[in-house]
Amino acid sequence: EDNPWRDEQPGKILHELRVGELARCREIPHTPYYGTVDATPLWLMLYADYYAWTNDTTTRDLLWPNALAAMDWIDRQSQQNGYLCYQRQSKKGLRNQGWKDSGDSMVTRDGTLATGAIALCEVQAYVYGAKVRLSHLARIKGRIDLAERWENQAQELKQRFNQDFWLDDLDFCALALDGEGKLVDSITSNPGHCLSLGIFTPEKAASVAKRLLAPDMFNGWGIRTLSNQSAAYNPISYHVGSVWPHENSLIAVGLRSLNQVDQALEIAKGMIDMTVEQPYYRPPELFSGYQRTPNSSPVKYPGACPLQAWATGSIFQLLQMMVNLRPDASGNNLHIFKPTLPNFINQLLVRNLRIGSTVLDLQLERADTTTTCKVVKNSGNLTVVIES
Repeated sequence: EDNPWRDEQPGKILHELRVGELARCREIPHTPYYGTVDATPLWLMLYADYYAWTNDTTTRDLLWPNALAAMDWIDRQSQQNGYLCYQRQSKKGLRNQGWKDSGDSMVTRDGTLATGAIALCEVQAYVYGAKVRLSHLARIKGRIDLAERWENQAQELKQRFNQDFWLDDLDFCALALDGEGKLVDSITSNPGHCLSLGIFTPEKAASVAKRLLAPDMFNGWGIRTLSNQSAAYNPISYHVGSVWPHENSLIAVGLRSLNQVDQALEIAKGMIDMTVEQPYYRPPELFSGYQRTPNSSPVKYPGACPLQAWATGSIFQLLQMMVNLRPDASGNNLHIFKPTLPNFINQLLVRNLRIGSTVLDLQLERADTTTTCKVVKNSGNLTVVIES
């Protein structure tokens, strides 16, 4: 339904559900709350990825109407300027509605806060990825009209994005466009989310990848949310200088997709080194952006959740990046493309990996700079192609 109090609109995926006293008394809009711009395209990507891993046609068909409604919401919200934007409607909702949802996260190069309807760079990449992946599902379902529409929309979005979001003087991608269409021109981690989704031209992707690993962004443990050269940089802030494990795993996957394997493994090493320093080996929600020095430990962020699902999931995403799995359950095959273990892991055993109806065990071993991978169990007739 259309409910401004909850920032709710038809087809939009929810942000958060709370069941405490404030929610029950309607003092806050989290019943549930829909104030997030990225959940909808991310849900569409998850929907397509789930099918690629499972070949679950029942769930695919059951959720197809929801996928169409979600895509319709994206298209409606993008009508004004061609980009998916957010702007708060609920008086008690979030001012910023990307993953960086703190009030000071949308900051320009000189430290000024952006205003108006915000079009985040990574959200446009999510939309691009959603349209590309859903076009494949549309062809499977015989909806060639939708497949061609989404493919054309994706290519048109890619062309505009590379022109409208690029900072020529910095050779980097802007954080966002503000309500007046001006570039929010700070150097941030957000463009790293775009690397694995194919929205950048190859030249721009290479430039973003290089910049993210520069000393003002990479602190030795991970990539900061904001350059330490920014006027707004604060290493113990929530989103303007801290380091987030989940984001670093996304960026590592992006670097791997560009065949920048050493750079991806450098991030993985920093994240795993950081995790080893934590109680019970649990990666925290985030940690401070202070530079890593010899014999130093990562500086805790005050109030960070010591146990959080997407932080824990980052370790598994880093492992998947190393193995480099590309499933196609509907085609009954799995492609493992140039698996590579870092120099601090000699052997990795993956058990009970399910693709479609098949369960696999994989064994990876490293000798110097060479990683070998073999299937040690295959419970079905899945075709596994390992390209070294």
